[in-house]
Amino acid sequence: MAFTLEGVHPHDLTTFADSRGLALRGGHHCTQPLMRRFGVPATTRASFYFYNTEEEVDRFIAILRDAATFFGS
Repeated sequence: MAFTLEGVHPHDLTTFADSRGLALRGGHHCTQPLMRRFGVPATTRASFYFYNTEEEVDRFIAILRDAATFFGS
């Protein structure tokens, strides 16, 4: 799943989430040539696995909504 918070730099989103106890990764994720091709400075990534709970996913979504409000996206 992918979505965009227009005008929000991925590292700002990562810092915002970190301040709320959510670990995300911002950067190139070993895809610099692809990002250059599409003009993307960086991305923010969340990693999920079978051990994540529904509550954790709900919290992730809530933090993204808070970020959209905070950054005005």
